[in-house]
Amino acid sequence: MLIVLLHAAVAAAPAKPNVLHMVFDDFRPDLPFYGQKFVHAPNLWKQANKSLVFDRAYCQIAVCSPSRNSFMTGRRPNSTMVWNFFNSFREAQCPDTQLGTEYDGDTLKTWTVEDAQNSGGAGGCCTTCKATTGCVGWVYKGEAKTLGGTCRALGSITSKKECVPSLDKNSHPTPCLSGGVGEFPAFTTLPEHFKNNGYLTLGVGKLFHDGGYGFGGAAGDVAHPAGPGTPPRADPISWTNNHVQYPNCTWVTKDKKTTVKCPGLPAFVNSYPPSAADNNGAYLTPAGQGECRGVPNGPYGGNGGALGGAGCTEDVPDNGEGSGQDGSIDGRAPMLDLPVFKDAKLKLEYAASNLKETGQPFFLNVGIKRPHLVWRVPVGVIAEHYNPANFTPAMPQQRVLDQSINPVAWTPFFTKNPYEPLDVNATLERRRFYYAAITWADYCAGQVLDALEEFDLTSSTIVVIHADHGWHLGEYNMWEKRTVWELGTRVPFMIHVPWLTQSHGMRSGAPVELIDVFPTLADLANLGHPTNDAFGLEGVSLKAVLVNPALATLPNRDYALSTYPRCPPEVGGDTWNDACIHATERTSFKYMGYTIRTVEYRYTEFVVWNRTALAPDWNNVFSKELYDHRMDIPNTPEWEARDDFEDKNMIDTVPASVVAELAAKLRAGFGAGGRPMLNSLV
Repeated sequence: MLIVLLHAAVAAAPAKPNVLHMVFDDFRPDLPFYGQKFVHAPNLWKQANKSLVFDRAYCQIAVCSPSRNSFMTGRRPNSTMVWNFFNSFREAQCPDTQLGTEYDGDTLKTWTVEDAQNSGGAGGCCTTCKATTGCVGWVYKGEAKTLGGTCRALGSITSKKECVPSLDKNSHPTPCLSGGVGEFPAFTTLPEHFKNNGYLTLGVGKLFHDGGYGFGGAAGDVAHPAGPGTPPRADPISWTNNHVQYPNCTWVTKDKKTTVKCPGLPAFVNSYPPSAADNNGAYLTPAGQGECRGVPNGPYGGNGGALGGAGCTEDVPDNGEGSGQDGSIDGRAPMLDLPVFKDAKLKLEYAASNLKETGQPFFLNVGIKRPHLVWRVPVGVIAEHYNPANFTPAMPQQRVLDQSINPVAWTPFFTKNPYEPLDVNATLERRRFYYAAITWADYCAGQVLDALEEFDLTSSTIVVIHADHGWHLGEYNMWEKRTVWELGTRVPFMIHVPWLTQSHGMRSGAPVELIDVFPTLADLANLGHPTNDAFGLEGVSLKAVLVNPALATLPNRDYALSTYPRCPPEVGGDTWNDACIHATERTSFKYMGYTIRTVEYRYTEFVVWNRTALAPDWNNVFSKELYDHRMDIPNTPEWEARDDFEDKNMIDTVPASVVAELAAKLRAGFGAGGRPMLNSLV
């Protein structure tokens, strides 16, 4: 149980509260306050003791970039149209085809399957598609042979003109189609909304996604710069163009004694404002990935052996500091997230000083990338907390996929077949190092949380902490994310609101979604919602639960929704044999998985994908799954063994009336067409 903190008086809500929004990567809720007592995470536990912890919190798609496009805009993937790594909510949407009209603009200069997430453009529309039968859909790839013709993609849209048919190989005229209006749907992001309401908005680390250069955008278009979908350079329009945010600047610390070069660490690469040919890294993210390449094998495992390069230890202190000026280790990159928390502390200090001098509140996003692969950690983390001499991780209770579950729900990673599990030693070591990466992530987060106290910001700052999605650790022979199961979609989630003391140290079992973060923070800060966007915010405010944590469900929603695409081979091969994200066009999805999680059940349908409309064909369902969570009750022994509850498909054993009710609710939640209608295009 969490410790309930008692207060003599309820604090008054500030007129303009500050916000610290901290996002982790690939983080399942394996934490001591979620029942995993062996995980060492004292900083997050301390924060949980003064927060409302959500036991049933879910992402809307279990993979990094699409999830971040979703919760950073407060809209589902069905509205952002982002299910892969190179589409973006900032790019043009092309909802139809038009005979005889051609749209012109800056040609998309590069797109490669090998580097899909670092190529692409903001336009994302095709200007012409010459084929005898027309185009099935509008894609990035220069050659869309399987989709009916050749398509010229644009990085930006500048004009339209008459589309002149060309001649085929027999000198016959061919039809000439265009990819629709090619305009940009209006989206306001979470930090952008606060910026528009007078806040200083600062960001550091992995927020939308790293990567993010590429070519093809219109020069000077700050709202839609060139690059892949993540969006490029962490979406420059979301952030305050302040000297502390960008390189090549200096400012004086509050003691007036130290001049700091922004952003403070040579290992930190910022590249905004960009030039069209700028390929130098990613905005707001640390240089290098902190990989295990070149790291010698340590006493507790390393690049080789059972880990196979997935994790390693560095012979550095627990604070991760190497001997280099930037924290680097013997010429190698610093520990991942060390530059992030250092820059976050620098920005907090600046925000505190600015708040005192000008009264301007701040919104700070901090993206902690661990426990994302690879699991590179200080050696002391393993030695002190996960030493093989006295700690052996639990094995998954079910190590292969049950025959009752259609394997279309499974995706390959570490293993290539759902029925051939990773060997025991490799499973144990991967679980050990994953938990160690959580402990390192906890240390990094603690540095930022401690800075709030150091700069006297705790009483005026809302703190929101969550992950972008969950992670599988060998349950059903599933590793990584990329599913619509509980372990892929469920995330740790907590909110601390200083003046809502009735929520401190409490828990909520209400099903909630990550798209609820945007409306919740807007509600707590009294900002209202964006008014001119293409779609309204699709989450709901969690303020009612913060005021009354005993509520079993939200007043206006009693479920959480998630989705995930699947791309089995067209001819031959197994249904699980394509992870269907990095280099797969939206027009090449074969099925879309839709799932609804209530307090009692999870119900899922994999539906045939309409590749032209980019929407589900609800009349053509490929498979169904139902899992019974009625005994899956927080803070009970059964709750800790979460793979017990989705190990077998119960679709044939649960009353048909229950299935019908869940199916109706799922389809109503996602909408008949799978996505809402556009309100406006700008």
